Amino acid sequence: MRHQAAEFADDIVEPEAERIEQADEFPREVIEEAGEHGLLGIMVPEEYGGEGSDFLSYCLAVERIAEASGAVAETIQGHTFATLPILNFGSEEQKGEYLEPMVDGDQVGAMLLTEPGAGSSPTELETVAKADEEGYLITGEKSFGTNAGVADVHLVVARKQPTPEDSHGVSVFLVPGVDDREGFTFDRKEFMGMRGHVTGDSSFEDVQVGESAVLGEIGHGFRIAMGTIDMARTGLGAIGTGIARAAFDEAIDYAGDREQGGQAVGQYQAVQVLIADMDSRLDGARHLVYDSATAIADGNPNTRKSSKAKYVASEAAEFVTRNAIQIHGGKGYRKDLPLERFYRDAKILSIIGGTNEIQKTTVAGEALGF
Repeated sequence: MRHQAAEFADDIVEPEAERIEQADEFPREVIEEAGEHGLLGIMVPEEYGGEGSDFLSYCLAVERIAEASGAVAETIQGHTFATLPILNFGSEEQKGEYLEPMVDGDQVGAMLLTEPGAGSSPTELETVAKADEEGYLITGEKSFGTNAGVADVHLVVARKQPTPEDSHGVSVFLVPGVDDREGFTFDRKEFMGMRGHVTGDSSFEDVQVGESAVLGEIGHGFRIAMGTIDMARTGLGAIGTGIARAAFDEAIDYAGDREQGGQAVGQYQAVQVLIADMDSRLDGARHLVYDSATAIADGNPNTRKSSKAKYVASEAAEFVTRNAIQIHGGKGYRKDLPLERFYRDAKILSIIGGTNEIQKTTVAGEALGF
């Protein structure tokens, strides 16, 4: 899988990275190529067109892709964690309809959970799915959601109305793309980094879906949405290490080649201290990511491990990308080098998937036994 990812990153993503950055458009053709390279169904069984591999393989792949483009890696991450709930909770009919096209890259997926006033709390979700004779009418607002608006299938978390007596009613509904459903609108937002990665605000006003649109069972929505949270956090850590690795390699090459005052920049002790810190933080982050990924691959997901992997790797990404610019001096601040892109892309990783402050609280709580 690492070899497949490296081939895809070198041949497809790297030549397109700056174009994606400048155009800031969803890279659908690149994602289709990812499907052709087997990178959209790494954990999907072969019977549904996937690779039948494990989560460690996924992390190795997405890390390598992130070296070329954080935006492409995050787009694949969002797609993957819309695919897995269908694999894990979908009916055979739903699996047959969605999985192979999603694995091939013919259809893109998005998970829509977060809301403007509720965050990701299931007890405060305001999006509702009102039962009617044809199925359900979905009404509400969603914020963020990787691939929202450009996806062909959206996994929308909503509260069924009337609420069942035996549950809070939070469920997941499969909703087609914006152009395929009246009442579904999308307002894309621009962000400082991850250009080409699409997200924004989704609005639903009496969007009609059938009974067959329910993923899993009514009332199981939060379990479905949170079922891959340890994977998602660890995957974000893998993306962070990939971005950091790209920046570190740029810094090493520059420090070894660039002469200042009659010697290579890397011969100055101040630069060597930065290089040592960058190298150590990067390796520490990678080991935490691999440790969590291995536990998940072995069937023993561990929230403490995934939270450490996520926050340590995202902080390492910020540290390494910032200091790669520092080592380059004024040249590092220029837009004709990828360093400022690496720096901007790294920042979001400490926020999405649960802020680093939340991750640290989780790790401390697990350590203390609270």
